[in-house]
Amino acid sequence: MRYCQASDLSLRVGRTGAAAGTSYTSIIFTNKSSTQCQLQGVSTVQILDAAGQPLSPPQTTLDFNDSSPVALFTGVHDRGGIMPAVVGQAQLTVGIPSAQCQARPSVRMLFTLPNGGGQLTTGWARPASAWVYCVQGLSVSPFASAIPPTPTPEPPPDFTVTFVMPPSVAIGQTLKYQVRLKNVSGHDVAFTSCPGYTEGIKGPTAFVRARYLLNCNPVGLFRSGETVTFAMELPIVAPPEFSDMGPGVNPVWWGIDWPYRTDLAGTGWITLTAAGASP
Repeated sequence: MRYCQASDLSLRVGRTGAAAGTSYTSIIFTNKSSTQCQLQGVSTVQILDAAGQPLSPPQTTLDFNDSSPVALFTGVHDRGGIMPAVVGQAQLTVGIPSAQCQARPSVRMLFTLPNGGGQLTTGWARPASAWVYCVQGLSVSPFASAIPPTPTPEPPPDFTVTFVMPPSVAIGQTLKYQVRLKNVSGHDVAFTSCPGYTEGIKGPTAFVRARYLLNCNPVGLFRSGETVTFAMELPIVAPPEFSDMGPGVNPVWWGIDWPYRTDLAGTGWITLTAAGASP
């Protein structure tokens, strides 16, 4: 069977899901020609700005699917929207970090098909990312038929986190706040030793991170459904590799160490003020 050419195909952006800090988006390919063709391997993907210049970091391959050829039939109706591929269509997955560094707004996504198939584009409007701390990454799966495997969902959390924050803290001072942990595991938790935790600020004007041991000894048995409040402190001093820190509103994050899991859906917010300012 011949390999598909770009002129044979239409494409559509499908469903987007997220796991472990990465967004996974399915791209659906439909054969609009009068004869069958096949897609095989990994497409090269680039994110482009309004001038057609690439914004993409180096690409890696997702191991969701094998590299077997996928036959694209004629006369297959694309269901549109976020619906997955059906038999006779091809689908691949693009993985992009949720905190992706992006110098300029993106406009389109460019696909260069393997085996000399040419290029296709689709709309991909995303704003520029100017966060102090961001990551680079772009991963693409091989073509798959029908619905490809999806990442294994994260296990349910043991604890949910609620923040009690002061209105502000000056740069160079120590942020004093509270974390309220609720045991949502469905069973009592007896800490054999106090676990560590990581706290920090990762936002548009600051990046701060610290690790400590949780003061769990007074808790004893952490019963299912119980909420316990812990006092927290975080020095608002940037590490040397991220020396720029300025006033502004930033999110605070907190997570307990393995084997326990915290629900990171809740976010605390803190206003950083200039050094020496009154709270």
